[in-house]
Amino acid sequence: MLAATGAVLALTAACGADSTADNGAGSRQGLKTVAMQLPDAKVRAGWPKRDVASGLAQGMRLPLEKYMLGYPDVVDVENAKDVVKTTCMKRLGFSFTPKLMGTQPAVSYNEMNMERRYGITDPAKAAAHGFAVAQDTDGPSQADQEAELAREDQESSAEGWDKAMNETCIPEANQKVGVLFAEDPVGDLAGQSLEATRSQPVVQRALSSWSSCMAGRGHQVKSLNDAEGRFAQPSRTGVRPEKAEVSLATDDVACKSTTGLVSTWYTAETAYQNKLITSHKQLLEAAKVHDALLLKKARAVLASVSTAR
Repeated sequence: MLAATGAVLALTAACGADSTADNGAGSRQGLKTVAMQLPDAKVRAGWPKRDVASGLAQGMRLPLEKYMLGYPDVVDVENAKDVVKTTCMKRLGFSFTPKLMGTQPAVSYNEMNMERRYGITDPAKAAAHGFAVAQDTDGPSQADQEAELAREDQESSAEGWDKAMNETCIPEANQKVGVLFAEDPVGDLAGQSLEATRSQPVVQRALSSWSSCMAGRGHQVKSLNDAEGRFAQPSRTGVRPEKAEVSLATDDVACKSTTGLVSTWYTAETAYQNKLITSHKQLLEAAKVHDALLLKKARAVLASVSTAR
């Protein structure tokens, strides 16, 4: 499907409400006693990169991306909050051993999801995976996942566990680190940009040309979502695609190339987003300041933890 801002797989919103953080040493007291396996350099090397490396969207970066948190930033914030929650629950006499974020890479670097913003854009990936997103095949086995769920269920079944987590430890993590995407003006504007430019005459002409190209190759599709929606199901990720899917996916990319759809839409969005930045400058700068403080507090928490390597 086309990229949906605010719905990138790994960019999950945190729970609870934000509040004023304690920036003193007391805010990190006790964290050094928590040993947690945080993502190391080898794991981080497998994370999505900022720029699209290949295909029709190679090197493309839209203006609003400079206001977006990247996947490494989101990982640091979420893991820092889990460190705080783990310490808090231990203090209250409960066990909490979260599966830290970042062990399995996200699909995209940020909410813009540039590689898939205008549908599938990489011919090599279309030929290899159809419309599905290639995933690391070395992820946890079914047995490991079931064991993880069983452990989580056992921990949270303790009397008073939910109350301690929801009423004390989540608020404490929100205070000491902050909240991701409590409001998401950047993602909202990026979504507005995609929808507004879709209806622009120049983009509509490119979409019509793409549809005609697909018809010439034997595919009757009315829209990009119509093409991807026939095969791109989450349950199919990592499964070898059928020949029909590969044919449709590779023709999809080929027609985008011959009609210039991706570059046309990207040019339209670049202009539109620059106007949005001008008209929403104060809002966007405030979001940037909020995110910078969030990261500062998260990384201070992570720096205070004794990691088990």
